[in-house]
Amino acid sequence: MEELITTFHIDLKLMIAQVVNFGLVFMALYFIAAKPLRKLIEDRTLEINTGLDNAKEARNALENANLEKEGIIREAKNSAKNIMIQSQADGKEIVKEAKDRATIEREEMIKQAKLDAEKEKKIANDAVQKEASQLVAEGVKKIMESYVAKGKGEDIINAILPVGRQGLK
Repeated sequence: MEELITTFHIDLKLMIAQVVNFGLVFMALYFIAAKPLRKLIEDRTLEINTGLDNAKEARNALENANLEKEGIIREAKNSAKNIMIQSQADGKEIVKEAKDRATIEREEMIKQAKLDAEKEKKIANDAVQKEASQLVAEGVKKIMESYVAKGKGEDIINAILPVGRQGLK
């Protein structure tokens, strides 16, 4: 071993001093640099892991939100479809009611027109009868005057009297 020491010029005292110095420097670096760095690395690792967990939760929440959005859209489409069907049915019902009302009004108008026509017909018949009776009366008067003027008035009076007496009975 001496050969080694002489060959490599190793001084045992110097070597012990070097080991002690290395131990002191190592301890100083450990407490000054390594320990705070390890704490910093652990904190950073915890922060990164928390961020990754939050990212996973956010991704799951986004997927759930997309599924919920699709469900809401599907429900809205179905609701819109039902509203369209209902509005078409309501529209058909309104048209049917309008047609029914129009039919009823038309029938009432026809009925009223018939009543008005009958009234007008009666008025016209009354007017025609009145005018006809006036014409007949005037005609009879003229005929009577011409018969009376010719001296045949007594024959007509005798012919009218029995007819007039039968009408009174």
